[in-house]
Amino acid sequence: MPLDGKIRIAGSRPKKKAVSRQHKDNLYARIDETKFKRYVVHDIARYREYVENGGAAVYSQAELDALEAAGVSDRLPPRATGYYLDLARRSDAVKNLIKARPEEMDDLAGEADPSNQLKYSPTPGLLHKYELILLYVVRACSSWCRYCYRSDFLTGKTEKDTASIHEIMDYVIRHNEAVARGEITEKPNIREALLSGGDPMVLSNRNLFDYLNGLAEAGLDIIRIGTKEMAFFPERFDANFFAMLDLFHELHPQVLIAFMVHFTHPDEFLRMGEAGDYVRDEQGRLLRNPLVERAAKALRSRPFVTLENQTPIIDSVNDDADTLRLMQQELKRMGVNNHYYFQCREIEGHRAFAVPVETAWKLHADSQHGLSGIERSRFALSTEAGKMELVSVIEGDERLSHLPGPLGEAMADGIVVFRLHRTPHSDRQSDIVIARRNPDALWITGYEDRILYDGRVADKDDKWGPLLAALTPAMMEAAE
Repeated sequence: MPLDGKIRIAGSRPKKKAVSRQHKDNLYARIDETKFKRYVVHDIARYREYVENGGAAVYSQAELDALEAAGVSDRLPPRATGYYLDLARRSDAVKNLIKARPEEMDDLAGEADPSNQLKYSPTPGLLHKYELILLYVVRACSSWCRYCYRSDFLTGKTEKDTASIHEIMDYVIRHNEAVARGEITEKPNIREALLSGGDPMVLSNRNLFDYLNGLAEAGLDIIRIGTKEMAFFPERFDANFFAMLDLFHELHPQVLIAFMVHFTHPDEFLRMGEAGDYVRDEQGRLLRNPLVERAAKALRSRPFVTLENQTPIIDSVNDDADTLRLMQQELKRMGVNNHYYFQCREIEGHRAFAVPVETAWKLHADSQHGLSGIERSRFALSTEAGKMELVSVIEGDERLSHLPGPLGEAMADGIVVFRLHRTPHSDRQSDIVIARRNPDALWITGYEDRILYDGRVADKDDKWGPLLAALTPAMMEAAE
């Protein structure tokens, strides 16, 4: 029970803005706000009203009836900006990204708290899993992707809360002091934070500044902002926002801001005609959506800002190698680095969106052909054990099936090799996981009964245990 005796629902804890802004009236007076008209449509009833008033129709009445009958809003209410709905009129990929499907409710198997994130939450609204910290700063986005692995947070279904910058600053300072004294050795100094949610860019400029300024005052060197607002509502990146960003840089010139943008398909940033075809210039180069390009140019013009893209590979959205290749080429040409392509997380209802792991890997691998070294990206699963990069899928050979036991099965079926690209455990960094193939697996859970070598565990015997068990029948046969 809180000290004041009040029971608080998630997201309702006092954030003490007055404390953040105390004695800073002149500073905050330099931050102006813009009142945006996003025309956010939220839930089916409001969408019906939106269409009746002339909005872009992406559902038929029969589809809306089917969604209501399925109770799809209980999982995640449909939500989108008018800007993005208009884009969806011309793009099936964009439409499939936000368009709810009745089949989402057919199989709600999956993790309520993806990758057991609450395990790494020492303070409400904070995840401290890697060398950086992640903050939940808002419980909203301009639009809601149907595959969103933060749906539990957006709907308040788990215990995750929004972060108080004062609690976060105290945690960072105490942690770093304990590291300096040698009291904490399993995690290094906190130098970096990721603002997430929800989408931090739906916050007002002053509220976003509260987090940026507080983290910088706590001594951080890098602040990431995880956002899909450049796709959902690029007008948010206006003069008032950039004035706030420049003010922050004036106060903290040594702090890098990394925008972790989230483009899922080229249709979100390339210029499209009414028929959905791309527009080219005289040299044949693809032109960009003017609103997106303006935002990207303004960000890139600031030397303290970088742009990094990451997105999952999703069924009926971007599950095509040519699409993925084009996206990586054109994002890099726009000055956006290609960071990660992810496997869709095992959230509740994920079977309606996920592409099998090995299929997604093959799509990504094929998309790398023809890309330069600076255009390439990684394909990974963001698991409880860390970010596991799938580095290879090796075809099996039936000629090896005569080997006895699990080893023969693995050699005949083929193997997959994961690398622990990022892990909370320093002694396991870059270790690998080897498993027998499972073409139907949608997540790492589909391989748990097929593991041959498990670099996720600490004990040497446990790492090699599965392989030794697989080899035992062959060794016993050889001994005979």
